[in-house]
Amino acid sequence: MLFSFLAKTTLYAQDVASLKEELKSAKADSVKCRLLYSLGNAYERTHTDSSFIFFTQSLDIANRTNNKRYIARTMYKMGYMNMYYIKDETKALEWFNRSISVAKLINDYYSMTRCYQIMGIISLHQGIGSPTELLFKAIEFAKKDSDWRSLNDGYAILSNYFNTVHKYDEARKFAELAMQVSEKHDIDEWFDDALEYCEFLLMQGKKEQIMVYARKLEAAKPKLKKTKGEFVYLNNIGRLAKFQKRYDEAEKFFLESLNNERKSSKVDTFHLYFIFKNLESLYVEQNSYKKAYETGKKLTEVLLWLKEKRQTQNSRLEMTKLKANFDLEKKEVEIQLLETKQKQQRVLLIVIAVTALVLISLMIFLQRNRRKIQEQKDALSDLNTTKDKLFAILSHDLRSPVASLKNYMMLINWGALTQNEFAESTSRLNTQLSNVGNILDNVLNWSISQMEGIKPKPEKINVSEIIEEKISMLQFVQEAKQISISNHVSPITEVTFDKNHFRIIIRNLLQNALKFTNTGGNISFDLTKEADSVSLSITDDGVGIAQENLATIFKLGKNNTTLGTSNESGTGLGLALVKELVELNSGKISVKSELGKGTTFMIRCLIN
Repeated sequence: MLFSFLAKTTLYAQDVASLKEELKSAKADSVKCRLLYSLGNAYERTHTDSSFIFFTQSLDIANRTNNKRYIARTMYKMGYMNMYYIKDETKALEWFNRSISVAKLINDYYSMTRCYQIMGIISLHQGIGSPTELLFKAIEFAKKDSDWRSLNDGYAILSNYFNTVHKYDEARKFAELAMQVSEKHDIDEWFDDALEYCEFLLMQGKKEQIMVYARKLEAAKPKLKKTKGEFVYLNNIGRLAKFQKRYDEAEKFFLESLNNERKSSKVDTFHLYFIFKNLESLYVEQNSYKKAYETGKKLTEVLLWLKEKRQTQNSRLEMTKLKANFDLEKKEVEIQLLETKQKQQRVLLIVIAVTALVLISLMIFLQRNRRKIQEQKDALSDLNTTKDKLFAILSHDLRSPVASLKNYMMLINWGALTQNEFAESTSRLNTQLSNVGNILDNVLNWSISQMEGIKPKPEKINVSEIIEEKISMLQFVQEAKQISISNHVSPITEVTFDKNHFRIIIRNLLQNALKFTNTGGNISFDLTKEADSVSLSITDDGVGIAQENLATIFKLGKNNTTLGTSNESGTGLGLALVKELVELNSGKISVKSELGKGTTFMIRCLIN
């Protein structure tokens, strides 16, 4: 349903020309303000820079004449442009708040509705505040406004929000309300809403109801006016064909839409998102998993292609400006040649020097941008690797222990275990559940750190006390493997560190040592003091780490994890999290190891 919110009806060229002609002859500020606002809307999709200029000029006139209605609406449009074209949610929020403060003075329900709708979306994106509170406030104002589209979009956005948080009954209810509004006013809008409603029915497995709506949509298809543009039309009839299981026809429409978008001078990333989403859904339904996988990957490639295309266009623009400046300087030099030869030589030297400087600067600029693009590619590659690693953790390392727990519970329910077998099973379950708990804790803490949510709160903490706490917590693993743990850290030693972070670090390193130490082995904690810091070492005499794996041991996504000495599984996430937490607290971590002789992890912490 976000089609209805993001897709804009493009004005015809004659309409734009008419607005410009009317603006030339306009004398009243109120008329100029309205026409500039309309031109800003007209150029929104095709000429973003021009759109910003027209909205800014409209806002200037509105401020000068104290036209609060256009002040509020133009501020909303500036926020909208920053949100969906500049991709700056912070700047967008500033404009929306300013728009609302003016709109409240004159009960401009339209501006308040639109601002609260997008503020709800931003709240969902950033995980701050209550999206539902903002979205329901938008519905409240939309009901007071005479614009039916505001109410329709409000219901559509709420439906998408509840779908995002997996509240499908609520999502379906608001989708039905959106259809009820659009059915009375616009066949194209209703067609879009009805297709989205079918998506919710599909999630709930109500295939018979989908076919009922598919027949209604097929009957309505000849009546479509394409008021929402070619992109929405092609994707919607493609989605209908998919529901009707006319897969070849659906693929044809989606690919035609994609081809049109690639030919466009202004590629719309939102359009690409919906096209690839529809294609991926189609291929999955056809069981064409290879195509579905390739389609999912293409979105990242297109985004990189878009950055490179913009870079090329910017480079051409810079070269055009440079040529214009050079030609102007050349004209001035020719005029000066008529006066004196000496002045000509001086000007030529200046021109050569300036040209060389500009070319050198341009080369440096292009080189930096190429490096930046490569860094972005590498970052995207790392993100994709991280995503695959997390999926592996969730699908394998968590599923296996839970499946074991399920099997044990079945055996207990059937009474198939003897008392000794039950006791042994309980011990194994305790170990497996502890491992699952540690994995979940690490996934949670690592995810928070990636969202910049882990902020250290340094304080004076007792090192030995926390080590003893974690030894006690993992005592059942220690006893099961008959491992000796020695804590040589003085009970009065203190460091400046976030207490919760230090607990996570010690727990992970101790659990790692227990995992890779053989039955009857030894683990020790030692500490050495320096001038303003201490070095804490955790040493085991376990299996050790291969030298080729040491360089990547703290990097998530590298396949260097192995089974423990009792076949304990691992994810590699714990050590990545440990390194991140140590560095967040101004510390350093290193590792020394040799196969068959054991491993030592060393943490350097500040005392003050």
